[in-house]
Amino acid sequence: MEAMAGAMAPAPAPDARKVGLWVFMAVVSSLFMLFSVAYVMRMAMTDWQPLRYVPWQLWLSTAVLALASAAWEGARRGAYSGASGADARAAAGQGSRRAALLACALSLLFLGAQLWAWQAMTAMNFTVSGNPASSFFYLLTGLHGLHVAGGLAAAALAGLSASRGRAAGVSFAASAALCARYWHFLLLLWLALFALMFLVTPDFVQVVCESVGIRPPQAR
Repeated sequence: MEAMAGAMAPAPAPDARKVGLWVFMAVVSSLFMLFSVAYVMRMAMTDWQPLRYVPWQLWLSTAVLALASAAWEGARRGAYSGASGADARAAAGQGSRRAALLACALSLLFLGAQLWAWQAMTAMNFTVSGNPASSFFYLLTGLHGLHVAGGLAAAALAGLSASRGRAAGVSFAASAALCARYWHFLLLLWLALFALMFLVTPDFVQVVCESVGIRPPQAR
């Protein structure tokens, strides 16, 4: 009877925050996908000038964001470590929180490096109104930066609630897991944007379209 009761017991409800994060990432992915399609279609215009200058600050920010993603992963693993003993669990928890703080600091550094890259682009005469490609550069990097800043704000609120004991029943480990997943997403999104802005050219689009039997956008 007990076995039957256990089998008939309802499955635990999914974590609302996990579901919400997946939905949010799907919406953000759709948004950037639409911008990417607009970017490729805009290449067909005669006034399009590809971005041939890649400031080294962008390579720096890419590395920093990768480190931030790795730090969040370290925080997640530390929070879920199966350390035995009170002292070992306390040490793992402290290490996890230090990794989370490091991830936040690296994310702030990423935003600073992005602003530095903007200054470098402006100094090379790639301004917002200079040509459509540079306009898309500021739009896409700015939107991505806003999502990084939003993630930092959410992480700060979760950490503040946990430190005050008002995490609404959600542990630091769960928050670290959500942040790790979101920062992995931000890293993949940034790598895709980087490739789109500096590797995808009108000639590349034409070759891809012809290889799959699609008529490429026509210049106007």
